Order: sequence, then C-alpha cells, then structure tokens
Amino acid sequence: MNLTYKVMRPNLIVLFAGVALALPTFAAVDFDREIRPILSENCFTCHGPDSSKRMANLRLDIPDGGGLAKGIITPGKSKESRILQRVAAPASGNRMPPASTGKTLTPKQVETLSKWIDEGAKWQSHWAFTAPVRHDPPAIASGWAKTPVDNFILARLEKEKLKPSPEADRATLLRRVTYDLTGLPPTPTEIDTFLADKSTNAYEKRIDALLASPRYGERMAAQWLDLARYADTHGYHIDSHREAWHWRDWVISAFNRNMPYDQFTVEQLAGDLLPNATTEQKLASGFNRNHMINFEGGAIPEEYQVEYVVDRLEATSMTWLGLSVGCARCHDHKYDPIPQRDFYRFFAFFNNVAEKGLDGRVGNAEPYLQLPTPVQKARQDELKAAIKAHEAALPEADVSAKQDKWEQSQVALMKSIARNGLVGHYEFDGTLADSSGGYQYGRTVLGDLTFSNGAVDRGADFDGEAHAVLGHAAIFDRDKPFSAAFWLKVNAKQKVPVFQQTEGGKGISVWLDDFELAGIQQRVPRLYLKFASAEGSAIELRTADRLPWPANMNHFVLSYDGSGKAAGLRVIVNGTAVRTEMTRDTLTASTTTGAPLEFVAFKGKVDDLRLYNRELSAVEITHLNSQESLRAILNIPAAKRAKDQKDWIRDYYLVNSAADTDKKAWAELKTLRAEEKALTAAIPTTMVMSELTDKPRESFILARGDYRNQTDKVTAGTPTVLPPMAKDLPANRLGLAKWFVDPNHPLTSRVAVNRFWQNYFGTGLVKTTENFGSQGEPPVNQELLDWLATEFVRTGWDVKGMQKLLVTSAAYRQASRVTPELLEKDPENRLAARGPRFRLPAEMIRDGELYLSGLLKEQQGGAPVSPYQPAGVWEEIAFGDGFSSQAYVQGKGDELRRRSLYTFWKRTAPPPEMTTFDAPDREKCAARRTLTNTPLQALVLLNDTTYVEAARWLATRMVLDGGKTSATRLDLGFRLATARHPSAKEIAILKETLEAQLLDYKRHEDKAAALLKNGDTALDPRVAQAKISNQELAAWTTVASMILNLDETITKQ
Repeated sequence: MNLTYKVMRPNLIVLFAGVALALPTFAAVDFDREIRPILSENCFTCHGPDSSKRMANLRLDIPDGGGLAKGIITPGKSKESRILQRVAAPASGNRMPPASTGKTLTPKQVETLSKWIDEGAKWQSHWAFTAPVRHDPPAIASGWAKTPVDNFILARLEKEKLKPSPEADRATLLRRVTYDLTGLPPTPTEIDTFLADKSTNAYEKRIDALLASPRYGERMAAQWLDLARYADTHGYHIDSHREAWHWRDWVISAFNRNMPYDQFTVEQLAGDLLPNATTEQKLASGFNRNHMINFEGGAIPEEYQVEYVVDRLEATSMTWLGLSVGCARCHDHKYDPIPQRDFYRFFAFFNNVAEKGLDGRVGNAEPYLQLPTPVQKARQDELKAAIKAHEAALPEADVSAKQDKWEQSQVALMKSIARNGLVGHYEFDGTLADSSGGYQYGRTVLGDLTFSNGAVDRGADFDGEAHAVLGHAAIFDRDKPFSAAFWLKVNAKQKVPVFQQTEGGKGISVWLDDFELAGIQQRVPRLYLKFASAEGSAIELRTADRLPWPANMNHFVLSYDGSGKAAGLRVIVNGTAVRTEMTRDTLTASTTTGAPLEFVAFKGKVDDLRLYNRELSAVEITHLNSQESLRAILNIPAAKRAKDQKDWIRDYYLVNSAADTDKKAWAELKTLRAEEKALTAAIPTTMVMSELTDKPRESFILARGDYRNQTDKVTAGTPTVLPPMAKDLPANRLGLAKWFVDPNHPLTSRVAVNRFWQNYFGTGLVKTTENFGSQGEPPVNQELLDWLATEFVRTGWDVKGMQKLLVTSAAYRQASRVTPELLEKDPENRLAARGPRFRLPAEMIRDGELYLSGLLKEQQGGAPVSPYQPAGVWEEIAFGDGFSSQAYVQGKGDELRRRSLYTFWKRTAPPPEMTTFDAPDREKCAARRTLTNTPLQALVLLNDTTYVEAARWLATRMVLDGGKTSATRLDLGFRLATARHPSAKEIAILKETLEAQLLDYKRHEDKAAALLKNGDTALDPRVAQAKISNQELAAWTTVASMILNLDETITKQ
C-alpha cells in the first residue's frame, strides 16, 4: 500500500495540477467599470466632489478622501471595512445609503464591492479623463474581419462566447447604408445596379458614391442641429423669428466638403477670432449664438446675459466633452471632479461677447453678420462708389462755410415771419390767449379743454364735447389774402368741421371726412374746405388724395391769394403742397362774418394756430413747419450740437436754401444713401460671436448660480480634471478651441466617434452619449473606442473616412435578425453581434416617404419652409400680433415637399410630425434622441397631409409605372418602400385590401373624391392622361398608405 501510494502520489499531483490549470480564472474587479458606478450612484451625493454637501468629511471618489484613514475601507480586508458593514446593514439599522434616499445596493453590488476590497481596493482615474490608449487590433483566427473595427468586435464576442451574425442580403444592406449616409432610401434602379455588380469592391464603390452625394451633408447636419440647438425662433415666451439658416447651410457644406473635424471645431467655437477671419469662418461661429434669446417686458438684462453664457458653456461641453457640467453652476459637481470655480473659469471663455441681455425683438440680435447675395454685393459696391463721388462734389469745408452764412441770416428771417402780417397767434400752452399783440382771449363752451404735450410745446386736447371759441375778428374775405397755419391731430373717425368761422352759411369751414382705416388705430382722411358768401356763391375743394396721416401731429397751412378763385387757395400739409379737386368755383361776394373763429367738438389735438393777413411763401411755410427744430438748433453753438442736430440742420439747409447745384447734388446723394440703407436692411444676416475689445467683461463665481451674487473674480481656464491648455495658447475662445483639438485631449475624439457609432448602430459604445462622466455608462468596448478615437486623429480628423471605416466593417454589414441566444445575452445589441435594427429618425421617415413617392423636392439650402401642420398649433401659444412667428402661414408648392431639415423650427411649438417621432424641441443641446412607440405615430403616418399626399403619389407610381397587373404594381410599391420584393402571402394580403377598398369607393364616390382632394399638391398630370378614375386611385392610395405604414418601411434593418 505504501509503495503504491508512493508511486501514485506524483500522478495525483500531476492530475490535480491539471485540474487547477483547467479551472476558470476570474478577472480582477475593474474599479472604473464596476466600482465607480456603484459609488457614483449611491455614495457620491454625500461623499463625492461637492464640498458643500459632503458629509462626515469623507470622500469616496478619490483614494485619499479619508476612507482609508478612518477604516471605512481596509484594503484586503472586506470584513473589517466599515463600508461593507453599512451597505449590508438591515433597512431598520444604520444602513447606507440612508432610507431617505430611496437607494440601496443589490446583493450583487455588495459582493462586487467586497471582492474589490479583498483585491486591494485600488482606485483608478476615471477612464474618460485620461488620454485614449491606442491598442493594436486583437489578432483573430477568423477571416470574418473586413476592417480593424471587426477585430475588436470579434475578440469581445469570443470572450462572451458569441458568434457574429451572417452578412445581410445585399438589398437590405444597400437600403441600410443609403439611409445612414444620405437620409433617403435607394431606388429600385440603384438596387438592381448594385445587385448586378459582382466586383469585389462593389459595396465600397457605392459607399464612395453616397459620401460624395450632396445628400450626405444634409443627413449629417440633421444630428448636428440637435447638438447646436438650432431653431428659427428665439424661444422663451414670445418666441419670435430669427434668421439662422445661413449657419445651417454652412454646416451642410462643411460636411459635404469633408472639412476636418478639428477645423470644424475651431471655426464653430472661434471662427471670428482666427487671423484675417473670412466671412465663412465668422459665420461658422454662429454655433454658440443658436441659444434662446429673450426680450420680454420686465425681464432683467443682466440675468439673461448670464443665461446665454451658461447655455454656451453647457452646449459646448456636451458637444465636445460629452459632459453635463450644469450641476457645477451652483455648487461643486456632485459626481465628477468639476468644482464650481472650474465652471466659472470655463464660463469666462464665453462671457465676452458683444451682446445685450435683452435683444432680438425685430429679428436677429447683435452681434450679427451681413451676408449679401452676389447681386446685392455688386450693388453695394456701386452705391459706395457713387456716394463717394457725390460727397466729393459737396466738399465739407465749402458747404460748412456757406451754411454758416445762411445760419446767421435765419434769426432775422424767423423774426420777420413771426411778426410780418401776423394778426392772431394762439399757442394753446394752457390758455386760449392770443399772443400776437391783439390782446384777444378765447373761451370754451360745452366743456373744458385739457392741455398736454403738442407739436411745439403744449397743445389743446379736444374730447368731442368742448368747443374753443376764439375772440379774433374776421380776416377771411374773397378779395383779401390770408393764411392760417396750425398743428392738428385727429384721434377718431368723425365727420365734423374742425376749424370754422361761419354765420348763416357765410364764412369759412374746414372738414376732415371720408376716413379710411390704415393700420392699427390710424385713420386716413381727406380734407374738405368751403369758402362761401351769404348769396350762395362759394369756393369748395377737397384734397385729391388721402392725406399722409401718421400717428403724430400734422402741420396744416391754408394760404389764399385774394383772387376770388379756387386756384388761389392752396393746402399745404407737413410742408408739402397737396393736390386738390375743385367742386365749386363761383365765389362772387364777400365772405366776411362777425362770428368768432372756433375749433369745434372733435376728438383730437390742436397746437400753435397762426393767422396772417397775407399769403405765405413756400420758404416761410417750410420754416413754420420746422420752426421749433430750426430755432432750437440755431440757438445752440455749432460746436456743441449733437450729431443728429448737425445732420438735421445740414439737411434743412441743403434742401431749402442752398444753391441749385448743391441742392441737386444733395438730393442725389440722399437718394443714393436711402437706397444703400434700404439695400442694407434687405440683406440677410446671421448671428455670430464677436468679442468685446474696448472693455472686456469680467467674470465672477456666482453664489448658487445667481447673477446677483458675485463672489470671487475668475479668469478663463479649462477644467482642472482635464489636461491644461498649452502655455502658448491665448486665454480666449480660440485658445479653448485649439485645446479641444489637441491630439492628446482625452475627450474630443472619443465623443465624436462615439456619436458616429451611435448613428449607425443605434447606441454609442458609450450609451450615455451626453455624459462621459461618473454618472454615464462606461464604454462597452473601451479598446475599440480608444482605437477609433486615435485613428480619427491619426487620419487628420477625416470625417468621411471615419464614416466609411464604420459602414464597411463586417460588424455593420451583419443581418439584424435576433436569435434567442442573442436576445438573452445581448438584448440591446451593445456587442454588435448582429446588424443594427431600429426605427428611422423623424426626418428620414418623412423625407424617405416623400422621396419614394416621387414628391420630394431636392433643393439644397435656403430659408426655412413651412409645410403642412395641424391648424392652431402656433396660435395656441401665440403672444400677439405685434410679434413675428405667432401665426403659422403654410407654404405653397415646392415648400411643402422640401427635406425636413429645412422645415421652420419654432422652439415653443416645434413641427408636430417631427416631435411625434422624438425630435427634440431644440431649446437645449441634445446629444441623442429618445425612442418611443406611441399611437400618435401611426395616426401621423395615416392622416397627416404630407403622408396622405405621399400615399397618393406612390399609388400613381404603382399604377402607371408598375406594369399591367395588380401584382406587379404592388411589387413596385412594396419594393420602393422596403427595397425587397414582397412574398406571395404579402401580395395576397395587399390584393385583398385593394379589392375591398375599390368596392367600398365605388359605393361611396364622395369618399374617394374627398381623399384625393386632401392637401394642396395637385395630382400627377399622368392620372388624367391615363383616365384613372377617382375610385381606382383612391383604392390604390389606401393600399399605398398601408405600405408606407409598415413597420419595415419606417425601420432601418
């Protein structure tokens, strides 16, 4: 026995050694992937980076946070670690997290935490805050890989004991990649061409063609607009119009030109700060002017100025850093090592824009950039040259000398006008006294007048009841010249004599009548004048045109030459003689009356009535019309006049008193300047970034994020958790932008390639695209993510190259069929063991159905359009008629059929057909869209006018282009929508539906007619030519709608 034992013992040792070698090896717990998420979710709120909320002076996000010293964590000894005792304590005990948080660790999490402590409790820096490490693609035995991406994918699948799926059939693959790269489906011809191409690089050739298509830029831009919170309105309560589409078009162009991503980044963050920045580079900086802007009454400018800067900071950090930093506005970040000071140092980069807190009431808010068309630019240049030539014809020194002499003569002239022939002057400055020297006084009857600011000083307000009876003697007679000058404003539509001196039908009266509405609270009348004798002879006339009737006061002059003829009576309004129409010209007897002059019971205001016993000359009338402005300016020494005063008197002189040659040159110069001003106003603008240079704005830490509570002053700087900016970079947005694209930056390239992956596979390698921080999900394949990030940089930030790399991979090309094994082990397809399958984004659904029906109007760029949307959506939240973009005005023609990228986007009421399919409202930066399934989505596809029209046009294609039989026609429609031929069973179902619908529409012709009238787009002209009946087309339309509503139609698979 002993011998046997001794002989067998070595064998037993070998045997057990073999058993040990065969036992599975358990990987060490990964702190970053397994422990940090547990601590972040359950502990960091009270024991994390936020010093203001930290409890027990304990931090668990760093190794030297006090946990080791206090025995909270004892490396290698989980049973002695108090953290394990607390997290595993009963609910009724002293358990952590406290019951009040509603959180508790699962048994699995407790086990993982325990194992990590037993293994030595080693902390790691958060993976996202260290530069990506480039791993060589893993060696694999299989020939499955087509790009290095596949080496990483297959290595992970083998680790999980999974196998990749077979390649998708070629038609499905072409549909998938065509949607992914252009946002539109392939045509049957493109499918057939691809299927017929048996060359080894057939797929790659197709990829190159898709990347070269202008549609590629439109597809890529759609996602970028979510990040940039692009919209065509300002947001907030009023949410009025802005012009932002030039920036949108720049994005499309940048993607189509394959602008390197580092340049794409720098120009959007700081294009305006580049040396000798071009118009295009300045335009690009509009990324950070896409935020909402407020101008509501009662809003506080300083408050919103802070809000705009915070928005820029948050959008920039989410877009390029993949971090949500808003938490640090009020206090240190609870989960990531971003203290409040870092937030406001980052804030300072964006806090020096030359903007106002409240702006944008009438369009774009400053600063903005003018973007003239080539025609506008050419005319601008012509006008500038012409203006320069005309200015040379009016030398400043020469004009100033002449004007000085003229000014000296005006005081005497004005005194002459004021007294020469003046027989009555009622200033209405609080009394009805005559200040001409006649010592006469007026009175009121039937009420009292009030006095308020008028045209000259104060004026008399008439309420429709009181009369002003002036005590002046009669001066109006057929053979005596006279003039009456006064300021008048009429507040309401009324038919009464305003000014009169009559008795027994004899005398003079002035009426305002024949009112016509001309805008809100504005009436436009004609003036009627009657100058009659007791015998019935008279002069009667009226103004030929309706008077220019602004809301303020108007200056009237009635001037008569004493000829007894209508031709001798002139009417001058606001310094300009108006055309009159004579209705009677028979005055032969005296018109003198002993009745007093009066202003009767009208509703309005009168000021500065002057009565002369002579005609007034044109120059005198001009002076009276402008006397207060002229007198006031002449009393100011030339050196002390404000610019607007200098401009006014220069214009007055050159228009009224200069030599004819100077008048002509000045008139032409004014015309040119007016055209230039009108042209400038018509030139479209776009909002851009622009720095304050004279006095840079200071930045402070704001206690609790409140704009009123400034504490420590800070200078611009990047988050300390990330590598610092190079010392040679300027501490402004340009330096910040270059810091972002430093090849060793830990986040910029990772965040970008992760979004690209999300585009094609539905979910990023980091699922939380918007959050690479502690609260985000760790990458499912970090080695692949880091390889893609470093490859992106290595290839010169080549965006199209990265898209090609991803869509040519074997992982992307897989069939999307789900097996029970894959559903159990990888239900969300995070490991990419099968091809992507998910519902298309909102834009692709609409654009795709318009395209396959033949309705899509492909026109790149331009102002936004207004396609169909349900009535009343905007009006429900409208603020009032005084603001733009309050009532929805549907477009016409091609505007109804443009790509969704060009649809007008109102933040408070975004396009319903977009938001129903999960498009964001664009009030804030959005890095990924949620994916929902609701009944409303089916209702939109069935009933929205866009989709009804698409179904009608698809039906027309099926009938006219699909052959002679219903089967071939159905095959065409099905293939247009899904890229495959329908099965016999599917054809049978569709035929049965077609026949039932045709029978129903034959019984109810009115229903057929109603369906075909839905929408503004006319029927395809071929319908009438082919004599297709309403009933037949309606039946096919219903079937087409059924095809367009298939899950397969709106799904990428």
